[in-house]
Amino acid sequence: MKVGIQDGDFSISLDENGTPDSNLTLSTSYNMLPIWMKIAYENLVTSNKASKAVSENWCDDNEIQKSLLITELTPSIQVFVACGCALDAFYDQLKEFAKISREDIDIWKRKRTPRSAQIVEIIRRVYKLDKTFVKGAKVNIGSIMEYRDKVVHPSHEVQHTCSRPDIPVNVDWRFSAYKYSNAEIAYQRTMECSGTTILAT
Repeated sequence: MKVGIQDGDFSISLDENGTPDSNLTLSTSYNMLPIWMKIAYENLVTSNKASKAVSENWCDDNEIQKSLLITELTPSIQVFVACGCALDAFYDQLKEFAKISREDIDIWKRKRTPRSAQIVEIIRRVYKLDKTFVKGAKVNIGSIMEYRDKVVHPSHEVQHTCSRPDIPVNVDWRFSAYKYSNAEIAYQRTMECSGTTILAT
């Protein structure tokens, strides 16, 4: 939580009798990063249970197959969304310390620099990270933001079906991309990049 006073929100005055009067309006900002990580963690736990159910209860009944896959898909999607939002929150917290100029921002806009690349650059500048970490962070954050955006801005365009190692049939690509194992990776990589140690208990 940050607490502050914005311009014009604190005043002291004297009335016609010389009696002092004052007015103060506080402003706050609650840190959403740990909240998003908590949401991601809680959904990761649910996704894990659903993933085990897929392996244990898979059968030839199409309705059961559908139910099992959707039950895993739903929390897994939430993990990706929460991780992407957490990274956005982390970016906003760090940008004032990263010495990002107006010119830098204009270049990003002109070149349409992906959000993931902007986040990595902010982290690199603040923590002065080595090239190895930055290279890995670009891949990890890039994937998280890409798959976050794919569910936040979903397309109904048809795509090839995909296989999964835990079931004997091909499925819509979303049931392969947004499964527990990938959600777990997204969560772990977000924790590593954001440096937060907030876990739900």
